[in-house]
Amino acid sequence: MRSTTVALTWEDTGLHPLYDAFATTPDVAVEALHYINPVGDDGYAELIQLRGDLELAREVLQQSAAVNEFEVSESGIAYVHYEASPLMDDLLGILFDHAVVLEWPVEFVAVDGVPEARVTFVGTSHALAEAVAAIPSAVTVTLERTGRYRRSTPSLATVLTERQREILETAVAAGYYDVPRGTTHRELAAALDLAPGTVSEHLQRIEHNLVTAFVPG
Repeated sequence: MRSTTVALTWEDTGLHPLYDAFATTPDVAVEALHYINPVGDDGYAELIQLRGDLELAREVLQQSAAVNEFEVSESGIAYVHYEASPLMDDLLGILFDHAVVLEWPVEFVAVDGVPEARVTFVGTSHALAEAVAAIPSAVTVTLERTGRYRRSTPSLATVLTERQREILETAVAAGYYDVPRGTTHRELAAALDLAPGTVSEHLQRIEHNLVTAFVPG
């Protein structure tokens, strides 16, 4: 079993309606695509990880003509049902036409303002070669790695929201995880301008997400 990891970039191609919706909103970004599922013949439902101002994200999604339905959780995970685009149809068709499997999540970054998706396909050498060759010409493909498949380790960006990472970094810097512990919930709450109970709840969620992501079983 082999895998191929590629970086996909595109400019003004109408690839993803949600990227179009957030393109002019610097306070909100899509960090990762956790899963996508076709809905009938004309749309997709997906789970994405959002970073930034979640209330603003809700406003943007509400105003987008391409979005049929959505919900955004307090952790930044969003369910979105939106209308399909021809280029997205072509990309997802690769999975069905060439017998490759997509490794989740798909991570997104912006390089010099240009969106980039880091995608890992898994399958046989023949299937992978055909799949990469079938990527539409409107999308630029950069090969990052190919070889024997190794399950990638989750990154903090895909496990924790930006706010959770900020709280974790503050807790670590303050010595919360030192032995013996160098600070308390109340002191962290003062530093973060949050209630002690809110800090405790955030840390429990952070620890749960990290353990379930990085510890087998």
